[in-house]
Amino acid sequence: MIWVTRMDGERLLLNDDQVLYVEANHDTLLVLATGERLRVLESPEELVDRIASWRQRAIGLALLHDDESGRA
Repeated sequence: MIWVTRMDGERLLLNDDQVLYVEANHDTLLVLATGERLRVLESPEELVDRIASWRQRAIGLALLHDDESGRA
């Protein structure tokens, strides 16, 4: 999940797995799996960085949880 900012300044938490693709013209357009289109203030590069950071964190937390649950 990543934070994004709509064009009106409203922030929302987005499930990054729902992003099909990103268009970068004058602003950034996210096209979601639901068919919804969402214009955001963040650049495509910033979105990629946020998604990568979130996924690294999620994988790290999953590995940590597996290590802790495997201990006797």
